[in-house]
Amino acid sequence: MDLMKLIANKKTPESEVAVHLITTNDEDFIENTKSSFEQMKMSLESVGILFTYEFDNFIHDRSIEQNTVWKIILGRGLDIWQKTGGWIDINEYIQEKRLCKSCEITILKKK
Repeated sequence: MDLMKLIANKKTPESEVAVHLITTNDEDFIENTKSSFEQMKMSLESVGILFTYEFDNFIHDRSIEQNTVWKIILGRGLDIWQKTGGWIDINEYIQEKRLCKSCEITILKKK
């Protein structure tokens, strides 16, 4: 949702942005995850983000691709933040104050 918030803040109010997530999940948690994604989908529509998703049990690499010329390869996916003190810790809400886990991010120009 941090990424969705950033997209919502950076896009023009009248534009729509399509975000498609490809992820994997354990069978024990998939129904709960689907329910959460459907709630996200409805919430994000109100700010002009069209959110879709699919499950793929064979993915490994994590990346963000734009319909422009950039591909961002994320070594640990979007799970880059160290834990905070939870909802009572201001660092939970101010991204600039959150500590990052060790990771590599590669930005490539697509052909």
